[in-house]
Amino acid sequence: MKEIVIIGGRGNGTVIASVIEDCADSGQNIKCAGFLNDFESEINGYPVLGKIRNGNWKKLSGHLYFIYAMSNVNQSCMRHRLLQELNIPAERFATIVHPSAVVSKKASLGNGVVLMPFVHVGPDVAIGNHSQFFAQSFVGHDTEVSEFVFVANNASIGGRVRVEEGAHIGSNSSVLERVTVGRYSLVGLGSVVIRSVAAFEKVAGNPAKTIGYFCPDHA
Repeated sequence: MKEIVIIGGRGNGTVIASVIEDCADSGQNIKCAGFLNDFESEINGYPVLGKIRNGNWKKLSGHLYFIYAMSNVNQSCMRHRLLQELNIPAERFATIVHPSAVVSKKASLGNGVVLMPFVHVGPDVAIGNHSQFFAQSFVGHDTEVSEFVFVANNASIGGRVRVEEGAHIGSNSSVLERVTVGRYSLVGLGSVVIRSVAAFEKVAGNPAKTIGYFCPDHA
């Protein structure tokens, strides 16, 4: 039995708990053991097993795995730094694939990756650690997705795209083949990206245009 502790809370965390429940219902030997959270004592019926910081994860049983659910488009850098500061070994993070997801046998998934319902991952795709793909998103062949990337529901990423660390691709957006989506950038919901997006750039629209930038030190 793979028992998973979700680092985070309501929102992304409870969605991931639901995915784990679906995986268990489909016959996978997996369960949600609870949460690490700084503010609550229980979340949707699951116990909170400790706070997030100060090494509390080390007090838990060594057989437990983790998923990091603290994603926030306006604080991506800070949330990623917190994950790194926790210093949890990569092998202690579970990778969760919903039973309805379609993943090519020639794709590779890192540690702590979550694929939600009806996600489609094409051949020769590489997905980095702690990246999350929400329901019905698509990633085309030969695409490289770095770590801590968030792909929202119904987003479509074309073939041979490079998505860099911490990028956020919004709901119902489309990314043209062979472009780069820069680190900690934002693709707004419903956008059509036909050219590369710079690091920390915010784009939106059809075609997507610059609407601002994140501050690298405070994103």
